[in-house]
Amino acid sequence: MLLLGTSNVNKVSEFTRLLKEVSLCGLSEVGCEIEVDESGLTYAENAALKASLYARKTGRWVLSDDTGLGVEALGGAPGILSARFAGPNATGPENVAKLLARLQGVEDRQATFHCALALANANGEVVLTSSGMLEGRILKEPVGEGGFTYDYVFFEEKSGCTLAEMPSFAVDRLSHRAKAVKAIKKELLRLLKDE
Repeated sequence: MLLLGTSNVNKVSEFTRLLKEVSLCGLSEVGCEIEVDESGLTYAENAALKASLYARKTGRWVLSDDTGLGVEALGGAPGILSARFAGPNATGPENVAKLLARLQGVEDRQATFHCALALANANGEVVLTSSGMLEGRILKEPVGEGGFTYDYVFFEEKSGCTLAEMPSFAVDRLSHRAKAVKAIKKELLRLLKDE
């Protein structure tokens, strides 16, 4: 069973759909409550830190992601601090509120969702990495029922809706996480099959 380096039920659900050929579980399902100091300077570094630590602590293969939102008008912020934008224990709505406050009166609201993935073997060695991006823009207020955190204000032009409004089958095709998974899926399945 592949362990996902997250306790976020929304992410577990999304990765379960993206990797239906693999049996997956999240950190809470194996009783792993370790906090990783995300001290990396890039999404890729943070994904690798998490995958490696969780693998060493659990003795399992681990797939971890680091995902964030970069807004051009804010110089790429919140970036790798997306989950902690409004403070260390900030909720999704608090992060969104801070983002919208910072963008008040700003016309250029172009943004990019980034996702970096790292797969570590049971010894904690990172053996596979990938990344994916999704372009869009930030709306002035949240729209939609699904998704999480910034999905409610991230408008994707081709689909004409926010990620929070998008049906899961469309998210699984278009999202930054979907693109990152697609880039390594074949090799990931090969590596796990050999285990």
